[in-house]
Amino acid sequence: MTKLFHQIRSTHLPIVLLIAVLFCVVVWRDSSLAQKVAVENLPEPPSATTQIIMQASDTAFVYRLLLLWLQQFDVQAGQYVSYRNLDYDHLADWLKSLQMMAPESQYPMLMATRIYTKVADQQRIRQMLDFVHQQFLLDPEKNWRWLAESTVIARHKLKDLPLALSYAQLLADEPSEIIPFWARDMKLTILEDMGEFEQVKLLVGGLLANKAISDPNELKFLNSLLKRLQKNNN
Repeated sequence: MTKLFHQIRSTHLPIVLLIAVLFCVVVWRDSSLAQKVAVENLPEPPSATTQIIMQASDTAFVYRLLLLWLQQFDVQAGQYVSYRNLDYDHLADWLKSLQMMAPESQYPMLMATRIYTKVADQQRIRQMLDFVHQQFLLDPEKNWRWLAESTVIARHKLKDLPLALSYAQLLADEPSEIIPFWARDMKLTILEDMGEFEQVKLLVGGLLANKAISDPNELKFLNSLLKRLQKNNN
């Protein structure tokens, strides 16, 4: 731009004409940039019938191909497109379709929590967390870790403690022994963040009193939490 300015200035054009020329150059440049970053809309996922036809030959291959296509959709014409420009309704539908195509896969859940929540848009983040929440309800034993990550995101990124607590409550209430204590205990620390100290003390006291916990690390955590609460209240 500076070089162009000096070239135009060396032609000894009148100052008004010079300004007009520069204005046209700036408008043209901005218009060109706008055209370069034009965003292609994310289409709706294929229908159930189409998916059946696509999977007829090789389900694993089609799944990997669609997964790669979706993950690279934010790269268009050699440029990165902000996730904020993607249609998250369609994105959630794509993730659901991919999860149904390969129920044993964890990758759509990873994409939802670790890729598509990296956006400065709370509504879009909530859409991804809701997708994970629904998948957890379908298969808690397989998807508990992703709901745990969603709890952390809701707590620290969204600053939505009630939402984080609702997820943590699901983890705490899940009877499966596959879910570790640290995931179940998130409910206690969130309640502490919310200032519900008496409720936390009652819950911790009940856990320690029933002698059902034998894990030394879990016992250490609960005792240290109880001591911290008692110290803060004195």
